[in-house]
Amino acid sequence: MVERYDRAKLLEEVWSEPVQVVAPRHGLSDVGLKKLCSRLQLPTPPRGYWAKVKAGKRVPPRPKLREYTGHHGYLYRPAAPPSVQDSVTEVVDSRLQRVLSFEQQPENQIVVPERIKVWHPVVATAREALGRPIIDQRGMPQTRGNGLNIAVSPALQTRALKVADTLLKALEKRGYIVQQGKHQVEVVMFGDALRLRLYEPSLRSDYVPSATQLAEKAKGEWSYWPKWQFTPSGRLQVMADDGYGGKITDSNRHSVEQQLNKLIGLMATRAVGFLVRNERQVIEDAERQRVRDMVLERKRRQDVEKQRLAKLEVDAQNWRRAQAIREYLNALEQSAEQQKLSTEQLELLRWGHAKADWLDPLKPGVADVLDEEIVIPR
Repeated sequence: MVERYDRAKLLEEVWSEPVQVVAPRHGLSDVGLKKLCSRLQLPTPPRGYWAKVKAGKRVPPRPKLREYTGHHGYLYRPAAPPSVQDSVTEVVDSRLQRVLSFEQQPENQIVVPERIKVWHPVVATAREALGRPIIDQRGMPQTRGNGLNIAVSPALQTRALKVADTLLKALEKRGYIVQQGKHQVEVVMFGDALRLRLYEPSLRSDYVPSATQLAEKAKGEWSYWPKWQFTPSGRLQVMADDGYGGKITDSNRHSVEQQLNKLIGLMATRAVGFLVRNERQVIEDAERQRVRDMVLERKRRQDVEKQRLAKLEVDAQNWRRAQAIREYLNALEQSAEQQKLSTEQLELLRWGHAKADWLDPLKPGVADVLDEEIVIPR
């Protein structure tokens, strides 16, 4: 099961004890733990911190946990790819469990034949490419172009081609897709494209100049000698995604031919791991969107409430203004009871009551020239 790192707990650990003590608990070296803390955006004590603590000197205060802003995938512990021979009882995802169980069955054992009558089209192309190979920096022939990547000595070429042919046919028989990728041949498993490569490691040693080169040097003639010389190891490797998607190697106990089912299990482990991670990402994205939509709805309701309150306050102010105008007009009428009101005073009373009615929100529908938006032409 894929687990999430507890950033708060890890921060507490690395600031409570030296990384050399904490690292083994997580199956890491001290350098590996520091790299993990860097990815998780967790500061670690500076050099000399624990020596100062031991000496009783002042040290920087323990930092607080800050919000994580990095890549979301770094927050999850990488699942170690289980061997096909391991029990599948701990495998959580049923899709991977089915693959591993299938590859463990004796009747599904992949067997590389002695002779191949019809080559897989991808392998046939690689066969032709090895007839006119490019030479890598080790002096090893390698297929050119963006087809199947094979870099082995001539002594291993026939064997490597037979292994590649058998593996690709077995993958297609199991329903996986073999396709030409942008740079190399790929195998699509559970939506993930894994690049295949067949490789022969070399044994490196100091370069030993030939007698001719030594003679030229004795004469003072210039010549270039490489620092290293490489000797083919005779061991074949088959890798997916440069080994990150699975790798099998000839050993004293098992040849590559005997480990093809294991390689398929390792490839499926990586592919399903990416699939599960993507599915989890979709769920988390949907949850974040749900929370965001919920917060946006609360914000919309809050804005509506603010608008209603603002209108209420304006109405209350206008109502007070209208009441103040009416009180003034009533006082004006009362002060003029002893004498007859003039035409100007009567007009003021009529106009004032009209304006008070216009201001009063309890008397809607009162039109006035003040409602007009007048734009003066340029």
